[in-house]
Amino acid sequence: MADGRDEAPATGAPQRYLWTNLFRSFQVALDPRKLLVAAAGILVMSFGWYVLSATFYYDKPIRGAAEYDNKTLDREVPAKDGIDREAQLREEGDRRYLRDFKRWQVIDELAGPAVEPSKDDPLGKPAGRMRAMPWDEARGPNPYLFASQLAGQPATTWAEAALKYVLRQIPVLVEPLTKILLPIIKMVDANAGFRTRVYLLLCLLWSVAVWAFCGGVITRLAAVQFGGKERTSLMQAVRFVLSRYVSYVLSPVVPLGVVAVILLCMFLYGIVALIPFVGDILLYGLLFPLVIVGGIAMAIILLGLVGYPLMYTTISTEGSDTFDAISRSYNYVFQAPWSFVWNSLVALAYGAAVTFVVILIACLMVLLGKFGMATAASTLWTPSKPDYLFVYAPDSYGWREMLLKGSDMELVPGTTAPANPTLSDAYYKSLTGLNKAGAGLVAFWLAVVFLFMIGFSYSYFWSAYTMVYLLMRKKVDEVELDEVYIEEAPPAPPMPPPAPPTAPSGGSSLPVVPPPAVPPVPAPTPPAHPVLPPSPAPSSATLPDEPKV
Repeated sequence: MADGRDEAPATGAPQRYLWTNLFRSFQVALDPRKLLVAAAGILVMSFGWYVLSATFYYDKPIRGAAEYDNKTLDREVPAKDGIDREAQLREEGDRRYLRDFKRWQVIDELAGPAVEPSKDDPLGKPAGRMRAMPWDEARGPNPYLFASQLAGQPATTWAEAALKYVLRQIPVLVEPLTKILLPIIKMVDANAGFRTRVYLLLCLLWSVAVWAFCGGVITRLAAVQFGGKERTSLMQAVRFVLSRYVSYVLSPVVPLGVVAVILLCMFLYGIVALIPFVGDILLYGLLFPLVIVGGIAMAIILLGLVGYPLMYTTISTEGSDTFDAISRSYNYVFQAPWSFVWNSLVALAYGAAVTFVVILIACLMVLLGKFGMATAASTLWTPSKPDYLFVYAPDSYGWREMLLKGSDMELVPGTTAPANPTLSDAYYKSLTGLNKAGAGLVAFWLAVVFLFMIGFSYSYFWSAYTMVYLLMRKKVDEVELDEVYIEEAPPAPPMPPPAPPTAPSGGSSLPVVPPPAVPPVPAPTPPAHPVLPPSPAPSSATLPDEPKV
């Protein structure tokens, strides 16, 4: 394993101001690859929730239905002495109806269909929170309309209005977290029935399955980018997540599974406690602290789930597994809670500001395009105006309200109800089939733009919490921000041996004769006895002198 660390630090900020690295999240979140993954994740998750909502939703109970009739209840409810039978059955019917109505209210809030405005109901009713598609969810006022209204108010009110707007936008920024926590919170609602709890459990599992992949890809891209490493491609990030997909999925599921086991134990405990004397004195009386201990354990586990985004960033940064993701996220949240809270608040406050800018730019882009078309129509004295093209525009963030403002189909601010129903109905009836087809195509492209716009908030959420993880790791474990796991490239395969010569093309059947091999030249054989070199002839300088006579 190689950590791929660079010699240069990822940031030059002093240690006490490391939290300023959170401001880098805006640029990182604008990556088109992250926006594409985020938009796809939003669409897939919402489609799954819509199918589950339509499957599990049921109609509102009616007091006069057969299940609340005295004849039906007479066969099920035992009679009591001293009580009028008719009054007893009527009281039991009211009690059952009230119970079923409260259960229906819970699932209607989550999975109920939308009700269009009508004469009987001028304001209509939006779809349930988990049934609404991304372009129909309530996300607060339109940024362009908000800025226009703010400009017309005294400057002394701007600060208060801006603060209120930021506070309303923070829930939008933490949508990836609320999409996980909402089913859990509603599951423990006392008025939720068994069918509603099954529905919420399936929605929770679907959300985890989708964002385990999409959130993993975004955090992997962000971690490598924050670490200052070589740019990783989208397919490399996808392969990284797929190889660890089970770990991504199990990271939030394991704590929830532990909570489910504790609830099951307490359920069995409650069944045994129904035994007379054993339950009243022993289980409910003497051993009631066991119930408190179980409640404390579940509360701690669920409270630690606020660090759920850190689980995905752990795997994406460290290349580790489920156990490491759970242990690090809970450890960072509980060991340095104030640092986690501070980093989260800075990330969300900054995110609300940059998201406002991004959404405002998107609104201006669409609004100016409409203004250009309307100007062309009015210049050429054409009676047809492009207002009809936006009758199916997204409701979220007040886009339809913004695009229909000033037309016959103008809406009541903050709603989908027409401001003038008479003019609106007459305008709708005047639309031809081609007008409606054109409006449908325009709505499709507006939905694509809207998905990418909302995708920025998701991309920013995961990117910002990737930096939050790096800061928490630096705070608790003293690990540098630029230390990110980088997979080693596989070794290159060996070069294949050269192919033997082949026959020339052209259909020739003559074999290819390889060149003759050259025999090796044998080395000379050494002689049997060594040959001494001849002695040199003596020179005159070395001869002895002759004797003298």
